[in-house]
Amino acid sequence: MQRIVKRTLAVGLGLGLVVSMAGCSTAANNWHFTDSQGEVRELSDYKGQIVVINFSNTWCEPCQDAADLMQDLQEQFGRHNVKVMMISSWERGDPQRWMHDRGYTYGVMLHGTDIARQYEVDQLPSFVVVGVDGRVIYRHDGLSKSTPAKITKVVEKHLRKHSKTYAQHSG
Repeated sequence: MQRIVKRTLAVGLGLGLVVSMAGCSTAANNWHFTDSQGEVRELSDYKGQIVVINFSNTWCEPCQDAADLMQDLQEQFGRHNVKVMMISSWERGDPQRWMHDRGYTYGVMLHGTDIARQYEVDQLPSFVVVGVDGRVIYRHDGLSKSTPAKITKVVEKHLRKHSKTYAQHSG
């Protein structure tokens, strides 16, 4: 998380309007997408896992900071039944190469502009957290200094509630 906080401070605070829906619990759309290996997937493939989604792309500067946040989340929660992914939206570049060149290890879903529209994303980056039951438990549009802590708190709380292993090790 230190990496994202440092870069966010370097870019500046308040990178757009931030909207949080911490108490939301609407069913997530079961969309289809192509992952970076060319496999067609759908959100329901991840039912039973927490899914942290970053609607993003390779060319917007705040999205580059968001990519660092997602890598931090992958390193912190990847072994705890949490799927971290970028859904590449309004893309101009090559997200697979971009992520590989930067050493990111979380998933990237290609051609996600239609999925972003389903979620009414009009600002990048935007974050959605889907709970183990397939319901949206958090949404955050934009990136601010507090974004990493907010997303981490939501994921930890949901893990403690739904994962006996995580609850035992997190105290």
